[in-house]
Amino acid sequence: MSNVYGRYVLDVDVLTPMGMNLDISLAVAQADLARFNQHEAENGVDKFTYAKADYIKAEDKQERVVEMVDTLLSSMLNKLPKTLKPVPVILSVPGSVENSYLLKWVEESGHAKWLSKIEISNSGGPRFINESLGMLNQQDAVICIAVDSLFSELESLISDQKVMGSQNPWGLIPSEGGAGVILTKKNIVETLKLKPIATLEYFLAEWNTTDRRGMMRLVRKAASTFEQLGRVYSDMNNSRDNTEDYGFALGARAEKFTNPQQPTLINDLWGTIGQASALAILCSFTQMHRSSEPASIFMYGLNGDRGLLRASLCDYE
Repeated sequence: MSNVYGRYVLDVDVLTPMGMNLDISLAVAQADLARFNQHEAENGVDKFTYAKADYIKAEDKQERVVEMVDTLLSSMLNKLPKTLKPVPVILSVPGSVENSYLLKWVEESGHAKWLSKIEISNSGGPRFINESLGMLNQQDAVICIAVDSLFSELESLISDQKVMGSQNPWGLIPSEGGAGVILTKKNIVETLKLKPIATLEYFLAEWNTTDRRGMMRLVRKAASTFEQLGRVYSDMNNSRDNTEDYGFALGARAEKFTNPQQPTLINDLWGTIGQASALAILCSFTQMHRSSEPASIFMYGLNGDRGLLRASLCDYE
């Protein structure tokens, strides 16, 4: 998929260790209020950085995911214009969560009466963005929600040497949370006189890249279409493959970007929330971008997927 003209973002929200909505999450993260925790290794020397949402009561990963879905569904349905209810929803959850369990929970919840269709996906990152846009092609509007908890996998990620720590500068910060986005189309916006907050213009992706050149190829394709690619917002983490991939992407067409050496990274704000990170960076863009010019959103899936989304704010002054 490339041209996504006529696709709009009506509203967004996030759930992170820093807060239960986007405003609080950004305010706490930008205030740098000791937002990350340290896990001390058994040797007493190594310390690994992580973030945990302490307000989530459940202990089991599956129950934590359900609790996050509940919170984000409530938020999205509250933000959804009444004229669009009932609405289809697509939920992205980790593969460790039983889809049948989650589906049964949603169908029996108080949210069900406002939902015309419930679809559950185990895809994340740019692949979930692609699925959501595909679903929108058949609908007037779609609620897209992605949640994940890398915090729940902290020990195994440390064992695999994937966590950033005192002895390892290359790595991710296991975190948890989710994001929600309401997508709709141009004709629906005009007919119902809705007020979207952002417009999507262009989306490209590559799946399962292994050569650390995936984003470079996407940038070259986008650069052949647009004169300027604007500021960069990204969910890349501090792993070596993400860092090198970004470096090659800049080397491809650095002159097309605005201040590309200083991208806005949500990994620095609240850590890596796994397959929910791509949706979360789109949400963050809608509040952090301060320009009428379009921006480029770089999406880095943990499985090698890469995505580039061009978006702009509506009616920015």
